[in-house]
Amino acid sequence: QITVVHSSGIFSHTISWCTCPNVPRGERHLQLLWAPLFPASISRPETAFTFDVLDHYHIDNLESKTTTTSFFSKLLRLT
Repeated sequence: QITVVHSSGIFSHTISWCTCPNVPRGERHLQLLWAPLFPASISRPETAFTFDVLDHYHIDNLESKTTTTSFFSKLLRLT
């Protein structure tokens, strides 16, 4: 299970990690970046953000001085 935070809400998804021989074990954060999702953690990613939601947060923060907590609360209401 992984939690994916997108501009339209927060979702829980089941994913299958790549076990190909050319992919180093323990590099799940890189697999998420290739997805393209930005991992919340490098060691054991359980949450990832779409680049779309990161762009939305960046614009909200610059234009409206939206705090991270307020932005997250807005996403929770959208879900």
